[in-house]
Amino acid sequence: MARHTEGAWYRTCKATWYATVNGEQVSLKVKGEKNRKAAQVAWHRLMADGPKPKPVPTPVPKHEASVKDVVDAFLLAKRGFIKSQTHYVYSCLMAHVTSAFGTVKAEGLKAAAVSRWLSTLAVGVNTRCDIGSTMASCFKWAEAEGIISGHPLKGLKRPSRQSRGAKAVVTPEAHAKVMEAATPELRLLLTLLHETGARPSELAKMEAHHIDFANGVAMLTDHKTAHHTGKPRLIMLTPKAVELLKAQAEANPTGALLRNARGNAWHKDAIGHAMRRACKEAGVKAIAYGYRHTFATAALVKGVPDATVAALLGHSGTAMLHKHYSHLTSQAQAMREALAVVRG
Repeated sequence: MARHTEGAWYRTCKATWYATVNGEQVSLKVKGEKNRKAAQVAWHRLMADGPKPKPVPTPVPKHEASVKDVVDAFLLAKRGFIKSQTHYVYSCLMAHVTSAFGTVKAEGLKAAAVSRWLSTLAVGVNTRCDIGSTMASCFKWAEAEGIISGHPLKGLKRPSRQSRGAKAVVTPEAHAKVMEAATPELRLLLTLLHETGARPSELAKMEAHHIDFANGVAMLTDHKTAHHTGKPRLIMLTPKAVELLKAQAEANPTGALLRNARGNAWHKDAIGHAMRRACKEAGVKAIAYGYRHTFATAALVKGVPDATVAALLGHSGTAMLHKHYSHLTSQAQAMREALAVVRG
């Protein structure tokens, strides 16, 4: 405990003389209890010189996270919590960001500068939109985790996504040419896409135990929107699709029903490669996912209600349908009424 005695005082345990200065115990550097006089001299000298100020510690500069720090932390945190394919896409998108802004302090990033950069980036408009959305998610996460004190991109303006619904439709003429050029394995996949309107990834994952052949329906628990809806994906099968899948179930009772020419399950890259090769030979442009857009377009034009078409496609509501097919959904009823007038 600090002593308030003026002058030198002796601390037995240290065998040293001390003085109390501004409430603190200061050693006078004098040893031995008999050396009081020397201690008093030392105390007077200390008071004459004035107490030495406390050393002020040199402040350690606070580390400010760079954009690359934030992106790296975000990708590391998401690994294992999102699908590996999604994580790969995030990594590719954010590679553009770290290339342009990697060394910039994250909290100093300006939304206006990022918006201008996105508008001139030499990628497709949908990719620019995806980069902007992923950046926004990344910095929102970093703010929540305390890596940055504020979200610098709250006002970020990014390009609007362009729907490929109408552009991706596969015409009957293009379909016939692609089918002629396709391998038997691709031909089977395209036929089932044409019959069901399913996503290529859904058919690629389909196994025999997923299908209720009696009722003509397949049920998948692992699908694109499972984490959003928490519901299984029901794919309605036409009689033609049921017969084709029955034959596949006999040939492949376990594992993937649809396989490529090497006997392996289809995956995204393999489907894309096979389609590009078939389209090049056929002299047309088409993508496998285009068959889903073709199915939706045909259903809407033929008067199938929006909600029913959405359910067939596996959407929980009609929002996505209206987004991609607004040119049809907004006018379908009016066109049908006009047709009824024309045809009496």
